[in-house]
Amino acid sequence: MTVLGEVFHPRRKLAGYSTEIKTPHITIRDLDLDLEVGNNMSESNKAPNFIANVLKLVSGSVTAQILGILLVPLITRIYSPDDLGIFQLFLSISGILAIFSTYSYQFAIMSPKTEEDSANVAVLCAILVTITSLLTALVVLFLPKDVEYMLNAPGISKYLIYVPAITFFNGIFFVQNYWLSRKIRFGVIAGSRILNTVSTKAFQLAIPIWNVSPFGLIAGYVIGYGFTDLFMLKDIKQDLKVFRKISLKKMKEMAIQYKNFPLFTSWSTLANTISPQVPSFLLAYFYGTSVVGYFSLANQVVNMPMGLLGTAIQQVFFQKISEVKNGNEKGDMKVIVGEVYKKLILIGIFPMILLVIMGEEIFTFAFGKSWYISGTYVKILVPWIFLVFLSSPISTLYSVFEKQRVWFTFSMILLISRVVALVIGGTYGSPEFALGLFSLTGVLFWLWNNAYLLNLAGINKMESVKILIKYTAIGVIVSIPLILLEVLSANFYVILLAAMIITPIYYGITLHDDPTFKRLFSAFLVKIKSKI
Repeated sequence: MTVLGEVFHPRRKLAGYSTEIKTPHITIRDLDLDLEVGNNMSESNKAPNFIANVLKLVSGSVTAQILGILLVPLITRIYSPDDLGIFQLFLSISGILAIFSTYSYQFAIMSPKTEEDSANVAVLCAILVTITSLLTALVVLFLPKDVEYMLNAPGISKYLIYVPAITFFNGIFFVQNYWLSRKIRFGVIAGSRILNTVSTKAFQLAIPIWNVSPFGLIAGYVIGYGFTDLFMLKDIKQDLKVFRKISLKKMKEMAIQYKNFPLFTSWSTLANTISPQVPSFLLAYFYGTSVVGYFSLANQVVNMPMGLLGTAIQQVFFQKISEVKNGNEKGDMKVIVGEVYKKLILIGIFPMILLVIMGEEIFTFAFGKSWYISGTYVKILVPWIFLVFLSSPISTLYSVFEKQRVWFTFSMILLISRVVALVIGGTYGSPEFALGLFSLTGVLFWLWNNAYLLNLAGINKMESVKILIKYTAIGVIVSIPLILLEVLSANFYVILLAAMIITPIYYGITLHDDPTFKRLFSAFLVKIKSKI
């Protein structure tokens, strides 16, 4: 699976914004929240604000998150590390093609002042996705064995025929996602995530009844995105009046007007998409598909909860910041960015500490003894994954401040460093050594990235470092009993019980220190309780 956070940008209706957008579980009106982020909203302003929109996406994705986490242990007991490794290589190839397929014009869907211009950009994206998918079909039809040989992945050639389909479905998903972001229909996005998870996992678990092979994983993934696209398209039908006004002439004008997206953003986004896929390709080349399978599980498990939350915050953050910068909303950008960054640290640091302390035990318990190695890989990758989690939402500032060239340069250098690190590691050491070098380069580059982005918003480096140190210190201090139990080799269930006790203590301390987040979380729990 692709790793978290490299990089997603939405805006006005991730769906169009009604003040009563419904998710399958919770509505903003149900929650009756009047929260504040950065600037105070007047009592008469009933439009959904930043925190409420994040809550909508998060609450609407709770079912998808829980199902995804609960069903992964079943999948790991059905499929082997080799199966998962081939599936990961399939995802890496199709993920890169899907990102490339729109030439990053989907980011421009957020920018036009008129709905008609935005619709022309969206259709332009759909045309580019279709062309890319057809060209991909020609390659996989005539050169499947060549691809298999280059990847050192025996057996993958017979599954490459499905790459054009998922490239198309994934690309169309991106286009619809950004159109719905502009329209502020966050409930539709939340619902699509649930449908994607349910349909994908259902087919991945059902197909092995006839045949246990990578086909089950691949077919389930393709079908899941197909259903999700249809679900989103059903909502977009209400915008047909706007889409009837599109024209080839206008699409050409939009393509020229927003040429910086394909010229700079597309290549930086592509490089940034390739970067997390580099381990899959090079680990397969040096060590085989089973190592790719172990790495894939480690990556997937951490990114399922962190990815859902990070993307939800990112989507609403981009919409909010874009409006503030364009003068359509009042607000202090420094305060907004600072609050988001603080909450990302608050939420993410403690799970990362737990994984460092007991990664192998968690993976063995949850996924079976054969997946112990994935726990080791997680411990190596945790520092990098955490920094990417922090960076993912605020990376939209590159587009907001029109710093595409900086983003492009950063992404290309990061990609080169990833390749060099893994080649050195693969040539001279074990998978753990290679992943250690990979993680180290990620930490160095994403530390710089975060500092640069915060500086764009006017936040001093020391301010951000103090926040990070504060919550890390709280997490480590609270975890001391857990560390002692691990050092003493206590029974796993004793350690697990200690972790379950310590976790609410950490969040209790940090929530008490953060009144806004405490209010948000309390309202969320009250509503969930009322639905049970």
